[in-house]
Amino acid sequence: MGRRLAFFWLAVPLWIAAGARRAPAEDLPAPPAAWIRSETPAAAAPAPPLERRAWGPCLLRCDPCPARGPVEVRDEWLLAQPRLTLPAVAPDPLCCGEWEYRVATNRGNDFGWRQSGPAEAPIDRRFLIDGEHQTTEFVVRHQVTPRWGLQVRLPVQWRGAGFMDGSIDWFHELGETIGLRDNGRPLFRNDRFRVEGRDDAFNAISWSDEHGVGLGNVEVAAHFALRQPLRRSDWRVAVVGRVGVPTGTGPFETGSVDLGAQVVAARQLAPAWDLYGGVGGTWFSDTTTDGLEYEAWRAHAFLALEWRFTTAWSLLVQTDVASRLVRNLAEYPAEQWYVHLALRADLGAGWQLEGGFTENISDQQSTVDFGAFLGLSLRR
Repeated sequence: MGRRLAFFWLAVPLWIAAGARRAPAEDLPAPPAAWIRSETPAAAAPAPPLERRAWGPCLLRCDPCPARGPVEVRDEWLLAQPRLTLPAVAPDPLCCGEWEYRVATNRGNDFGWRQSGPAEAPIDRRFLIDGEHQTTEFVVRHQVTPRWGLQVRLPVQWRGAGFMDGSIDWFHELGETIGLRDNGRPLFRNDRFRVEGRDDAFNAISWSDEHGVGLGNVEVAAHFALRQPLRRSDWRVAVVGRVGVPTGTGPFETGSVDLGAQVVAARQLAPAWDLYGGVGGTWFSDTTTDGLEYEAWRAHAFLALEWRFTTAWSLLVQTDVASRLVRNLAEYPAEQWYVHLALRADLGAGWQLEGGFTENISDQQSTVDFGAFLGLSLRR
């Protein structure tokens, strides 16, 4: 059943893409110099009228000075990878009737532990999480009305032993001179995949055989802009709802329907600076996977600062935090906190490139040790 669902949801974004027929160029008016609103003050410069409709209920409305917005980086920690997490997102809608197609990949190294005794011969190992992950996602987004937008995300996921341990050991040894900690990694064997531990009743838990590649849960999202501001210095606010459908295969099969919702906001601080923030939460219908018990409810929050240092390039500093993920691993930390440094670039003709790095802040034992991400999108 899970395999049939996976093939069905694999066809969803392809079906959406096939339906993305644009109206002839002469039927699409050029974007106005400002958003068209009936309550525009008389003192404001008049915007070109929109005399024709394109895309049924849509009038073509665009932000006259769009921010590029935060990069939608997920928590790809090995234990979080099969579950819905909330990324940093912008409240700004696409132009009405516009489509966006995006492909992105996120690769990282994971290492965390709690034990007493030698690294490879512990007296009591509460947990050891050691491995690498990669998620490649295919996203289709469409702006249905000036305020409503829809999105489908299809993730293809992998986890295993990898090859990054030696390089990260070298980096941390170099960084010890400026206070970077290596979390004791050189004491453990390199390039292994081990997810194991115990609960408080000393029952063993292990994912060490659950590695490989598989389809993740397909995610459907709805984006509703609560405000359409006249100026970029006004607050922009939106709500985003997400549903994760249990289409996972192989090591990523959970059987859980995941729900998420967040309120996101942004405001221009200066001509080249924008601030973004958001709060929300997730809920899992099935909280047990291969012996691990997840918290049914999790809280999420993010903050991002964008500097548009040229007309084509933006530098972003993002941070996000989430509440406890797993509840039955002995001494498992209660929060996950990250910082991301990213670049976004407009390449012209609707193309946009993004890339950057992820580092953990707290706690090292329950977060990605190091990650890198790269994405390419097209708007039409």
